[in-house]
Formats: sequence, structure tokens, C-alpha cells
Amino acid sequence: MANSIIMPKTGMAMEEGVIVEWRVKAGDAVAKGDVVAVIETDKTTMELESDYDGVLLALVYPAGETVPVTKTIAWVGKSGEVVPESNSGNAGSQQKVAEAPGAGDIVESPALSGGKPSAGAASHLEGSGNGGQSDKVKATPAARVLAQEKSIDLHAVTPSGNYGEIKKADVQNAVSGNVAAFSPRPQPAATGERKDTRVALTTIQKITGKRMAQSRQTIPEVTVHIKADVSRLLQLRHELNNNIAASGIPGKLSINDFVQMAVVKSLLAHPRFNSCLDGDALIYKGNINLGMAVATERGLLVPVLHNAQDYSLLQLSSRAAELAAKARDGTLASDEISGGTFTVSNIGMHGVTAFTPIINPPEAAILGVCAIEDELALVEEDVVVRKKLGLSLAFDHRIVDGTESAIFLNTLKKALEVPLLLLI
Repeated sequence: MANSIIMPKTGMAMEEGVIVEWRVKAGDAVAKGDVVAVIETDKTTMELESDYDGVLLALVYPAGETVPVTKTIAWVGKSGEVVPESNSGNAGSQQKVAEAPGAGDIVESPALSGGKPSAGAASHLEGSGNGGQSDKVKATPAARVLAQEKSIDLHAVTPSGNYGEIKKADVQNAVSGNVAAFSPRPQPAATGERKDTRVALTTIQKITGKRMAQSRQTIPEVTVHIKADVSRLLQLRHELNNNIAASGIPGKLSINDFVQMAVVKSLLAHPRFNSCLDGDALIYKGNINLGMAVATERGLLVPVLHNAQDYSLLQLSSRAAELAAKARDGTLASDEISGGTFTVSNIGMHGVTAFTPIINPPEAAILGVCAIEDELALVEEDVVVRKKLGLSLAFDHRIVDGTESAIFLNTLKKALEVPLLLLI
């Protein structure tokens, strides 16, 4: 009996995924554990492995197609085996696939016959997100994003996909091969009007938008702001990084590393901020799983530093750098993007001095880290310049109140102003 490969559900909120590319084609022999496809979930891009040994009998959807979770996307079985007529075993789905016409014959699903993507796939493979290029160019979402970033005309890129689609690697080859950059079409001389360009949201952007809207609609969120004097922290960071470099230890400490460690210390002192609402009760989390917002080409991701209370400052820095790199590369595992209990979002590097971050449900709060500014201060009758870091705490008023949030922020402020304590 043929076995189905389904679109996996990697999180409670995941409803659909995108097949970025197929690593196999109908007729290929596959073994359990072989990577058969690359899929984009609501949070990351991941490799999908086969759970079975056999022959790839059919691909139900083409690369670029958005597929609901638990739906069959391919069939594996014995050579010549008949493919089931429906996906009735997958959440009631009735997606049709082609039957094998005879012994030894391997077929693809109707959606892939003739190597042409289905109508639904067109929205993902036929890009309009490259400065107004023709909608006839077939490309994966990752390829379109990179082409737009590098100003590469997809018309000039040679596709390598099984179904004629341009993949990210093709665009990378085009960049290194000096393919002509895209030039906007000439505008009408008479009116000077420019055509609108419609760019499809990535899966991550769609899910993020949906969750943030739900957060604002359901959580009574309040934001409070404070500034911490990080002059001593900056000096300590400089000294520590010099010693780290001299010792040959890879990496270096960032301002955000100190902030995240200070958050961990503050959460240990005020565990209510590391809780979540459960009906008429609160669940105090046993571990501090610190989410860290990371901007990527595909949208905002929040990898999670699990059990952050067990890390030293250097260990936290190393793990945070590793997770951030994996987020940008699209290689985060599902357990690295789930289970967060408190989130830190840092946009201070962009000069922002205050903002209102949106809480990631079901967490109680989120900390926004702002820019460091020079401010004049009076120290022993002398006017000096001090480095002040802006901090914006958004909290769920059902879980904590204004006084508790002020106390938490002052604990955080003191931890940053006496940074040596963060090393203990």
C-alpha cells in the first residue's frame, strides 16, 4: 500500500506551508530519512524527510504551492503501485492524484502533469515582486526575495527547477555571474505615471500579521518606558571583548547580550512576568525561554533561548548568535522557534528612542530595546555626558499592573547600571 508524505504541522498555530522546492521527482528511489523537499512554515524554512523506503510514485503539488497542514503532498510505495484516489486519511482532504496506469509506470499528479504548475501555484512561482517584472517568470519565494534585494532581472536568470522554476541558487549564480541588473520600464513621457507593483507576502509575514492583529484585539496592552545609564556597561563590554579576543575565544559580546542577561535576572526576581494566563489562573513557567526577535528577508522570526536561566553571559551570547544566524539562513528547527515565555525586540540600532512592541501571545510581556543616546548629567557638581539606553516594556494588564511593571523595569535598569552583577 502506498504511503503518504504530508505537509507537517510544526506548531499549534500553523495552518499551511509552502513547498519551496522538491529534491526528488516521480520515479526516484527514496529511503527513510532522505530529504524529499524544502518547505516554508509560518516561522522557518526546513527540510522535509521521507518516513518510508520505496519509490516516489507521485508529487501532488508543485514547488511554490501553498498547502494546508496534514494534506498529502507526495506518495511513496513500490514501483508500479496504484496511488490512492484521494487523501481521505488526511484531515478529510479530497485532493485527487493520478493512478498508476500499469505495472512499472510512474506518474505525477494532475497538478504536475506536463511539468506545468497548477493555477494555485502561479501565485508563488510567477513573481511580480521584482520591480514590476513580467508575471510570466516562474520563481520560488526565496528566489524572488533575493532577486529583489540584488536588483536582478529574473528574465535573465536560467532556471534549474524540475518544473522550470527559478530557485534561490539560480539567482545566487546570476549574482556571481554578473547578470544584468533589472532596470525599471520606461515611464510614459506624457504623464510620467508609474505602474503599481503587487508583491505577495511571504508565509511568515502573513502569519505574523495575523497573530499581531489577534494580539492587539484580545490583549489589554500597556507600554511603559524608562532609561538606563549604560556608561559602565559599555566600558565593561569593551574590556571583556578585548580579553575574549586575546584568549582566542570566538565571538564577542553585544549590548543585546547584556540586556538579555539582565532580563533573565529580572524575570527570576519577578516571576509573574514569566507567566501566562490560563482561564482564571496564571501558569508560572518553570524555565525562562527567552524569545529574541530577528529581522530576516522573509519576515520577523523569534527564535527561543530555552532555559536561559542556566546560561552564563558568554554562553547566552554564543547561543543567541547561533540562533540569529539560523533564523536569517532559514534553518531553524521547530523546537528552536517555540515555547517562548518572554520576548526581547531590539531596534535601537536604527536610532529608535521609544516604541510600543506587540506582545507575542500567550506571553505576559515583551521588552523593546531602543537606541543609546548621549545625555548630560550632574555628577558631584560636574556636568558629564552619560550613555542612556531606552527601554520600552509592553505588558498584558490582565496579568500584571502598572506598579508591577514599574518595579520590574527599575530592577532591569539597576541590573544594567551595575553590569558586573550580570557576570555572577
